Amino acid sequence: MRSPLNAAPILAALLTGLTGPAWAAEPAVVATIKPLHSLVSAVMQGVGTPTLLIPGTTSPHSFSLKPSDARMLENAAVVFWIGPGLETALEHPLETLAAKATVETMMSAPGITQRDFAEDHDHDHGHDADHKDHDHKEPGKKESEEHGHDHHGAHDPHIWLDPENAHAMVAAIAGTLSQAMPEHAAAFAANADSISAEIGRLGEDVTVTLEPVWFKPFLTFHDSLGHFEARYGLAKGEAIMVNPEIKPGAKRIAELREEIEEEGFVCVFIEPQFDPSIAEVIVEGSDAKIATLDPLGSALEEGPGMYPALIRGIAQTLHDCMAD
Repeated sequence: MRSPLNAAPILAALLTGLTGPAWAAEPAVVATIKPLHSLVSAVMQGVGTPTLLIPGTTSPHSFSLKPSDARMLENAAVVFWIGPGLETALEHPLETLAAKATVETMMSAPGITQRDFAEDHDHDHGHDADHKDHDHKEPGKKESEEHGHDHHGAHDPHIWLDPENAHAMVAAIAGTLSQAMPEHAAAFAANADSISAEIGRLGEDVTVTLEPVWFKPFLTFHDSLGHFEARYGLAKGEAIMVNPEIKPGAKRIAELREEIEEEGFVCVFIEPQFDPSIAEVIVEGSDAKIATLDPLGSALEEGPGMYPALIRGIAQTLHDCMAD
């Protein structure tokens, strides 16, 4: 008669196998916004998938953490974000909740081209300097209160809208991931080369799309498109507001209505994360059209293909609204 089978050693062996190196989970990687998540996803293809922290339908300027988001940061090994000028409310949580993680700030990545917010307020579209935005202040009001700029930072944080910055971001992402997972460094490097080549082709396509409209002035909901404008030589767009969380006053709206007529703004571009009613008031009675332009790509599918689709979509939206 056989001895009864002792299942304990077998069970222990199975559990050891499941938790051993062959089944070990890769370090958790988090990216804050969809365009950045797309670039991280592209670099990580074949190795793992990063987690998106801020949904595309939510403005990173006003995002606040839920308990599940806090746990996500606590469990993260690597976190990629743009910086405090964009994801303003995350600065402290990243210092506390993600204290054990490697936190990479894309705004300070090597090779990033910076753009000052002031650059958009210094152009005058050919009209007299006395008519510039920063010269129109109500008595007793700071410029930031009148025009909605709360000066979270001097630099425009929408760096991903310049594909040349995307090249720099991809290089930084690959370097950080290679340090966190050195066994996959070769895969990260190969993926980075692949997405960088695609970004190069993307720039050529966008230039062709914008060729018929690059000289036409337009109005944007907030000061988010400056990096894109500068890269492709577009006519400098005016912004309804710099900080989208602070609505412009009646005086600013009156100025913009006047400028639409005087400067011949063809289109006013709104963003799906914000209330469009201000734009509707501004264009009322004019020939300017309203179109939706989303620098975060809220309607696009997450993943490696999202970033190229975003940049091509912005170019196509600009073309379609202003080409008529």
